[in-house]
Amino acid sequence: MNTFKTLFLTFVTLSWTSYSQQSNQTIAALNIENSIKVDFPRPHNAPYNIMFDIETTENNTNYLVISIELYNDSYFVSPNAKGNFKGKFYMDLGTYTDINFDGTITETPLSAIDVESQVNLVRKNTTYKQALKLKSKGDFEVFGRVRFTIEPRCTLEEIPFGIIRKNGVLKITSPKC
Repeated sequence: MNTFKTLFLTFVTLSWTSYSQQSNQTIAALNIENSIKVDFPRPHNAPYNIMFDIETTENNTNYLVISIELYNDSYFVSPNAKGNFKGKFYMDLGTYTDINFDGTITETPLSAIDVESQVNLVRKNTTYKQALKLKSKGDFEVFGRVRFTIEPRCTLEEIPFGIIRKNGVLKITSPKC
């Protein structure tokens, strides 16, 4: 009986330690007040993780950067895929007078055409960059979304994000619902 109690307490302790570490990571990921990069918390067993960032180059060009880490052999259709697919990677900012996308989105690494489906599928961790065109000089807050179907789970994922400019500094925010 003592062996059973010892094993049970060891199991509970290890589980709590793992849970505490995951909880601390989630709390740190949500603390975006002083950060430009937002790492949306990944639910347990989720097939991907998504991170948003704002990058400013030396010539003051601003980019929205979206990094997607894939897990458990998950994948999605690339925005570079030819054809009109439901669930193809897509992002938008809605209609705003302060900011807009400028040019085309870049994908690194480039997706490859899948032999079976003949479609560009993203199967590796991938980063997307989209230039931003600032149309106003003042402070603002805009909201956008990223949408894609994650396979093989076959679920439409829609992830909202916000971009604010305060005192001339662009930041990513997590929209408050």
